[in-house]
Amino acid sequence: MSDTVTIKLAHPIEFGKTTIEELTFRKGRLGDMKGIRVGEAVPMEGIMAVAGRMCGQPLAVMEKLDEEDAGEVVSIALGFIERCLLGGRTE
Repeated sequence: MSDTVTIKLAHPIEFGKTTIEELTFRKGRLGDMKGIRVGEAVPMEGIMAVAGRMCGQPLAVMEKLDEEDAGEVVSIALGFIERCLLGGRTE
């Protein structure tokens, strides 16, 4: 992943008085993995938490993602989680 990846949402999210039309993800950091247990399946709440940390959005925004947008967001978060749990690059 480059330094950032921006996803234009097919279904923008209304959050408070703001409409979120895109999410920009930075490279993950070890602190983004807080609460993820090594050796266990990662629950969806954990994946959403990691994704939210990587794009600077609260869990409440991640929970509002439409299924059409969620796949790409989950893929970014899982790619980072996998690299951490498997000891680095997976390429």
